[in-house]
Amino acid sequence: MAGANGVGGAKEDLSLEELAAGMSGNTSAPYYIAEVLREAIYRGMLEEGQPLHQAQLAQRLGVSPIPLREALRLLETEGLVHFQGYRGAVVTPLSLEEAGELYEMVAALETHLLRIAFPRITRRVVEDAERTLLSMENERDCLKWRDLNQMFHNLFYEPADRPLTLDVLARLRRKTDRYIRIHLASMRDESQRQHKEILNAVEARNCEAAIAALTAHLAYTSNDLQSCMRLEHAADRRRVRGG
Repeated sequence: MAGANGVGGAKEDLSLEELAAGMSGNTSAPYYIAEVLREAIYRGMLEEGQPLHQAQLAQRLGVSPIPLREALRLLETEGLVHFQGYRGAVVTPLSLEEAGELYEMVAALETHLLRIAFPRITRRVVEDAERTLLSMENERDCLKWRDLNQMFHNLFYEPADRPLTLDVLARLRRKTDRYIRIHLASMRDESQRQHKEILNAVEARNCEAAIAALTAHLAYTSNDLQSCMRLEHAADRRRVRGG
């Protein structure tokens, strides 16, 4: 699946070396290396099905082979990478069926968290959500928008005080959010409108309306993602035939 930027345009021009240079952290730590590789996957710089040659990656990132392998194992636990015999590590593809199932689980967890959290959502949470939505309006980078989107949603779930559930939700979202680059442009405006509906229902202290708005929003996002994935898969098939 070809990578694109945050507005549905051309493939990322940024190199892996430039991406790493722009990220702070202990360059010898597996978690830092995993963060670089995770963002490269999210940005489509490392495409699904692409073998990750460990010696080559270590050289490009200027890191040792051992922490690199540990980083790949971390990404394996997130479902972004898998080890495939003699081919070594490969970027894991995501099927349409898997994307749909992931969003079913996301929707179940998010609506559950919102219902528990609702009585504890304060005016300050609402104000923070309003500010986050405003920041999303002006953010053009797809991954920064994704981070703000997660922040907006989590503001309403954190009062539930369910850290284990939030951790599971974050893991599920990491598997689907890697495709934000291919469908943000098509769903951005409608998604923002739906976010405002959720916010308005929360501000009005209408729990059922908020849950209904959230359910509709997640269903819309899932459908849009799968539609964009179908288009990408069809484009990939045409490129293969043309080659």
